Amino acid sequence: MMQNSDYDVVVVGAGPAGLLTAKEVASMGCSVLVLEEHDEVGKPERCAGLFSISGLKMLGIPLDHSYIQNIVRGAVFFSPSGRSFILDTKRPIAIVSNRELFDKFLAHRAALNGADIVTGKAVVRIVPSDDVSFVKTSDALLRAKMVVDAEGRSGFLARHIWKNWRPKGWIPIIQVVVENHRMDKNFVYLYFKKYLKDFFAYLVPIDDDLGKLGVAAKKDTKSLLFRFLQEEFKHTKILSTTSASIYAGPPLELHQNCRVLPVGDVAGHVKATTGGGVVYGGLCAIETGRYVANFLLNGTGTHEYQERMNKIYSQLKSMYRLRLLISHIPLKLYDPMFKAASDIGLDAWLSSKGDMDRHGDTVKAMLKSGTAFKLFIRTIFQVLKDALGIP
Repeated sequence: MMQNSDYDVVVVGAGPAGLLTAKEVASMGCSVLVLEEHDEVGKPERCAGLFSISGLKMLGIPLDHSYIQNIVRGAVFFSPSGRSFILDTKRPIAIVSNRELFDKFLAHRAALNGADIVTGKAVVRIVPSDDVSFVKTSDALLRAKMVVDAEGRSGFLARHIWKNWRPKGWIPIIQVVVENHRMDKNFVYLYFKKYLKDFFAYLVPIDDDLGKLGVAAKKDTKSLLFRFLQEEFKHTKILSTTSASIYAGPPLELHQNCRVLPVGDVAGHVKATTGGGVVYGGLCAIETGRYVANFLLNGTGTHEYQERMNKIYSQLKSMYRLRLLISHIPLKLYDPMFKAASDIGLDAWLSSKGDMDRHGDTVKAMLKSGTAFKLFIRTIFQVLKDALGIP
């Protein structure tokens, strides 16, 4: 139940971005209401729930057994022909979460800090103005000094607020939970296939038996999923299926509009290289929450907020440029490139100097250290060897 119709801040959406915003605002002394259209926080679960441990630390989210399903130490990449490149850091680097329980964990923290959270309440319109904004639901009209739009990818509300809300980069994805995956649970698995031109397929193990398997494609996603299963995991049994979309585009330049701010998927706060939005959506949410509270309480913080958001956007843009670069690498080069990566010890370099959440910075470090040049030369050498039939 909503305690009143007037709040300092109304947050639309109880995903991680909305809940982290609400927690930050409430902890600074402002009244905040979170409205979630679904009947339960965390449902439906629509992503693999793979988060880096360093990313969660940046967000100030403690590792908690309530939502952790698995802990992984590396990744295995497969080329279209099946050649593999193994990245084994030999230390815990990421967790696999139950997204429903993870979101509920964030909701509990937000509520403990004073946020009101109401589920089963869809917002049908945000009406902004210079001094106060109105949030309309099917049966109520709420007033708020500030509104944060964390509605997710639909953009139902955003398209009426920002005329330039035209995200390009959403890719449909189908994720299934399978049993009997027969893979080492300490790694996640990425598959690059000729018929999956828009994105890669993945297996994220939950334990020794269960795993989350996903295929993303702009067309024929369901048929491509079953093709992938038949090729790589025909021995598995599907236990459940969900469908959603992942974002592989640039962050959107949606500025404050009459005291309405966007965070999370709706603003493209997503790593274009992997489609993961929790860490960067969360960073933007925390900065937005601090700004909103400081602005309402003290009338300050605008310049500092813009500077901090610019730094986050710089990271997001660099990862988008990296994704564009990767998308232009011919698939026939993956085999020699994976072989070259193993030959130059790229796995050891990435284990010590790579960053799971700053792919752009990792590439810059590769360029600066000469590692990228070594990879390029070795790949060309391997291409020539393959062309000449030299083992």
